[in-house]
Amino acid sequence: MATAIRLSRSESRAPSQTGATVRFVARRIGRTVVTILASAVILGLLWQFAIIGLHANAFIAKKPLDVYNYLFVDSSLSQTTAAENREVLFGLLGTTLLHALVGFVFGVGASIVIAIVFTLIRPIEFMFMPIAMLLRTVPLLAMAPVIYLIFGNGLVTAAFIGGVVVFFPLLVNLTLGFRSVSAQSVDLIRVYGGSRWTIMRKIAIPTALPHFFASMRIAVPGAITGAMLYEWLFTYEGLGAAITSAKSSSDYGMIWAIVVLITVVSILFYTIATFIETAVLAKWGPDAGKAVSK
Repeated sequence: MATAIRLSRSESRAPSQTGATVRFVARRIGRTVVTILASAVILGLLWQFAIIGLHANAFIAKKPLDVYNYLFVDSSLSQTTAAENREVLFGLLGTTLLHALVGFVFGVGASIVIAIVFTLIRPIEFMFMPIAMLLRTVPLLAMAPVIYLIFGNGLVTAAFIGGVVVFFPLLVNLTLGFRSVSAQSVDLIRVYGGSRWTIMRKIAIPTALPHFFASMRIAVPGAITGAMLYEWLFTYEGLGAAITSAKSSSDYGMIWAIVVLITVVSILFYTIATFIETAVLAKWGPDAGKAVSK
């Protein structure tokens, strides 16, 4: 009878806990959306006032309304329609996102594997972490030509250039997260005969989730930046190459539209990463349930 009562009480608490988690995630998402919208409005106003205040050349410097007209309003002075401009830009965006995805997957995958190896085998970390820190200080513009000479033009080069942007911050933060487990938790696992891999699965990975997602929010826009750098330097594809092409033809409306588009996309993916972080940490993070109850 006592067992049945305890089961019924635990079952009754589960839906309320789930509801509290959903409400907590919804509040965090709402605050994030409001913050992003407010920031976008402020940024747009600063952009507008900066162009006006600096008396910039109207042919080169475009205001927010100029970009809007380029994308959504047909003009008799333009050789292309707004629909054609959008079609070209979104086609180029698809190529850039493909390159960014390849670099992102490569960088995240490599950093996770190497961080786990560093955590499980300390001598390897002592040998190679200083090398990784040294490579992190090398500017990407200096590394990109070397990567291109080794791998040539293609997705492999895109993966390495985009992956470099993602790899180093994530590697450092993940390793730090894996190392931040409490000694008491590790001792408890070892008392019950758990291995280092058990400690990794049961304690280290949940503890490292905040570090992982903090890096992911930076890695997502970083992968897009790496993809555009690859396109700008080495290809005739994507938004990066389109900037060079538009500059040579003095199509400054397209350049500003590309800047706005890539900014919006980066913010969008950053926001998605934030939403996923909020939901995952609320359920599986090291402090799951604590923030919900506040």
